[in-house]
This record gives sequence, C-alpha cells and structure tokens, in this order.
Amino acid sequence: MRNRLTHVRVSFFLLTVFLLLVQAAVPLTVELISLERLTRSSQLIVRGEVLRSFSRWEDKNIYTYTTVRVVESLKGDGQSEITVKQMGGTVGEISEVISGAPELTNGEEVVLFLVNWKNNYWIHSIVLGKFSVVLENDAPVAYNNLNNVGLIDPVTKREVTAPSARVNAFPLAPFMSEIRSYAAK
Repeated sequence: MRNRLTHVRVSFFLLTVFLLLVQAAVPLTVELISLERLTRSSQLIVRGEVLRSFSRWEDKNIYTYTTVRVVESLKGDGQSEITVKQMGGTVGEISEVISGAPELTNGEEVVLFLVNWKNNYWIHSIVLGKFSVVLENDAPVAYNNLNNVGLIDPVTKREVTAPSARVNAFPLAPFMSEIRSYAAK
C-alpha cells in the first residue's frame, strides 16, 4: 500500500511538471494590426526611458509596475513619468511568467503604445505596443521583438508565417513621424 501511494504521488508530480512545461511552450497569440490602428486605439503613446520596476501580489496573481521617464509624448497627456502595469513578475522566490510578454529593462529606451484600463496603463496588445530603441549600423531603430509570439492575420484569421511580416524594425525618425501623423488625425 505504501509503495502504491508513493507511486501515485510521483505520477501526480510528473504529470503536473509535464502540464506546466506544455503550458509554457504555448506562445502568446495576437492579431497583427497596422501602425495606424495601433496609434488610433492607444490612449497614450510615449518615447521614454525605463527607470525602475517592482512586482507584487494582487489577489492570486503577480503584477509588475514599471516607471518610465517620458522623453516625448506622441499622443495623450504630457506627464513627466508614467507607470505601466503588466501581468507577471517575481515576488520573493515565486515567478509568474506570461509567454510572449515584453520585458521592460531599467535604462532601456522605448516607444510605448498604451491603453488605460482600470486606472492603469497597459501595453497595447501585450506585445505589439512595445518597441525598443536600439542602434543598428549607428542609426536608431524602433524594434518590436515578436519572438515566441503567434501572429494572426486580421483578414484571413490565419497564422502569419511569412518571415517578412514578422520583421518589426523601423528607422526611428520616420517611425515617429508616422505615429505623429496618425495621432493628429
């Protein structure tokens, strides 16, 4: 009887580990949207620098709050700092990871498309609304990391598989100008 109970516990443990691994392997899937639609449906769009983050428990989930110093407001009010809320994070030794969710790293320069929901700013479409400003060949580029993210074509409702559709790097100056023009309409 004791061996059977041990066998059941080990089997249950292995099944739990397997299910957690399968869940972690399933990527985030979002509908691909145009820059114009992303701009028009965002309440706030900023270029800024990530200053600091902290995570905390709320109900049964972990959320991370990140403070961003606003360098330029492209749409919305002109605050000098904003706080962005995201699902997931680490509190003590417990982490909650949201597959495909973008990371906001201290010191990182970003362009963020944000929506206001329940009095908090959230990144639009979890991953589509976060662009890192990086240098490519000594020129600034707005880069959206779509690795580990499934994309759905809004017209066909099928997965986007063309590598060219997954490229999300844009020269910064024209990217910012395009956002400004859409925000002004």
